[in-house]
Amino acid sequence: MKRSFFSVIIALFIFLITPIIIHAKEVILGGNNIGIELKTPGLMVSGTYDVGSYNPSKDANIKKGDIIIKVNGQKIASIDDFIAILSKQTKNEVSFKVELLRKEQTIFTNMKVIREDSTSPWKTGLFVKERILGTGTLTYYDPENHTYGALGHKMSSADNASSFETGNIFTSYVNGIKKSSNGNPGQKIATINEEDHIGDITFNNEYGIYGNYKMTENSFKIETASINEVQPGKAYIYTVLDGDKIEKYEIEIIRLKKQNKIDTKGISFKIVDEKLLKKTGGVVSGMSGSPIVQNGKLIGAVTHVVVDKVNYGHGIYIDWMLEQSNIISKNKNLAFFNKKGLMPLVLI
Repeated sequence: MKRSFFSVIIALFIFLITPIIIHAKEVILGGNNIGIELKTPGLMVSGTYDVGSYNPSKDANIKKGDIIIKVNGQKIASIDDFIAILSKQTKNEVSFKVELLRKEQTIFTNMKVIREDSTSPWKTGLFVKERILGTGTLTYYDPENHTYGALGHKMSSADNASSFETGNIFTSYVNGIKKSSNGNPGQKIATINEEDHIGDITFNNEYGIYGNYKMTENSFKIETASINEVQPGKAYIYTVLDGDKIEKYEIEIIRLKKQNKIDTKGISFKIVDEKLLKKTGGVVSGMSGSPIVQNGKLIGAVTHVVVDKVNYGHGIYIDWMLEQSNIISKNKNLAFFNKKGLMPLVLI
């Protein structure tokens, strides 16, 4: 059936004036300092050294940032896996077939390992690690699907930015602050309690770390705001500067990007709280993920410091972070919970 020209115009007019309905979501406000452990799919090469005349970087084409995933066809997930292979060797010089990942590309090479005698340690010419540790701030916990969001940006190693995707989070305590100054951003000095595992990491992407979380009894519920609700002016960030005490500090939102696609720098702000400036000098490393609250609603999270003006920073809208959590909750195979708390990821 043909539609008249006028009916099309009316339908178009109704579509244009119909408001977008924003469904507010209630979450648990974060601000907690957290310890972050990220794992690589194998052993990451963090450096090389000479073993006599042999150097794995030059002679075996093994470079800093490479991920060793197989040795002689056996999967390598940890340093212990590699040691187990070495323990079976009877000769004092052995050549292994090695499979590497380098920026998503698979590379095959031969690597030599040497020892002086059967009682001496093996020398590979490689410095390796199987994980990285860091700290940041939890932004929120979603009690509806048991997921959390933190950081608001990717956590990576300087050696290899792409290979750390999954891991765990722990409680963390701030012991001190290295103050920021213009041109030299500071940091929180914190310890990680690896005995207190509070969640896993399913995503580590450009927009933060996300996963499943084991909720504690202490909680403060807050409604989230849509991008369109955020306004220039007074707001607050919640973060820890001493021990595990969450406190709020005043900021001023000075510029907003009304984004229609995800980005980490939608909110620009400056710190105006004198207590915070006295303590930190400005935005410091470890504040990433600190929730931003305006008019009693969670609007986003701190993501970046402006290096030349450290009392200025950027943040990501909370809508984009919640979108990442929703991806996790929609995939029922990623994780599951019972009454005792967190259960391990099915896919790991």
